[in-house]
Amino acid sequence: MSQTFSSQLWTLTQSRMISGKTHLVLQALASFEGPHGLFPSHEAIAARAGCSARTVIRSLEKAYLLGLVERTRRRVKRQGRMVSGSNLYRLVLKPLEQAKVAARHYAQQLREALARRKQRFLQTDIFAAKTYSKDINQPYPRHTKDEWMEILARMQSGQTPQEAGYRGKT
Repeated sequence: MSQTFSSQLWTLTQSRMISGKTHLVLQALASFEGPHGLFPSHEAIAARAGCSARTVIRSLEKAYLLGLVERTRRRVKRQGRMVSGSNLYRLVLKPLEQAKVAARHYAQQLREALARRKQRFLQTDIFAAKTYSKDINQPYPRHTKDEWMEILARMQSGQTPQEAGYRGKT
């Protein structure tokens, strides 16, 4: 764990930007740093920090928002299909780079939220009701202007709407 990252954590904790638990989680994450990178599971971080996996997830989310940690989601092939693998983490030390990482995280969150909202909108009853109501309100094909004129002329001569050729409800 680099001294710079440790001092950043200490400064953030003292300024109350991160909680003590988040500080411990990020220290535990940094302790996994090795030659092949940083990719511990949430459970491994939780065991080293002495907290729950949910606390680790919340703490990491706070770190992403502050730009302290960058996450790369990895996919692995298991039994012929792609599944989520362990995340690859990178500790970000420079302030300008932290701002870039935080901005990328916000953008990704926004894209995911918009995709969820679009999916929810397409599955709602309101959308289905609008589509369905078109069929209910117009079950018959519309008449052209010329057909309306003929229908009205026939109705004035005494025919019923159905006899005149009207295709809707009366």
